[in-house]
Amino acid sequence: MTQMGFMLDQKYCIGCQTCQHACRARHGVEPGTYPRHATSSQVQVTGPFISIACNHCEHPACMQACPTGALQKREDGIVTHDPEICIGCFSCKLACPYDAPQKNERMGVMVKCDMCAARLDAGDQPACVMACPVKVLTYGPLDELEKQGGVKEGVGFTVHSTNPSMRFIPID
Repeated sequence: MTQMGFMLDQKYCIGCQTCQHACRARHGVEPGTYPRHATSSQVQVTGPFISIACNHCEHPACMQACPTGALQKREDGIVTHDPEICIGCFSCKLACPYDAPQKNERMGVMVKCDMCAARLDAGDQPACVMACPVKVLTYGPLDELEKQGGVKEGVGFTVHSTNPSMRFIPID
């Protein structure tokens, strides 16, 4: 099974939050609810910046905690969410060490990054990746991201036992 993941080049991310807003618009959630969070990882606003969504973990704690089976892991490792069977109980949010699932107040259920699985299936890119004006947020099979210099630890990001599928280009 090929595990898909995201990669962020923190050295060149400008912290514009365009990825965050593209994700929110794609999911159709209200302002203030962001399935992807893009922030400064330090107190000052000059970076380094971090852009994190669902990490599509190897061992997704959210999926194990979901009482309805609304979260499923595809063959490519993408963790999807079915709002039709979600009851909005917050179990996934409480289990996720990255606080990825968010409450969709409009629908009364949870929402999370699904790496734009439907877009990928149609041959397109995730909305966040497509929106990045400096092209420092990318995606692909983890082994390919690692060949491009991606490492597991990033500034402001800790690897938990869920084994996240997020990689970073080191700052140096």
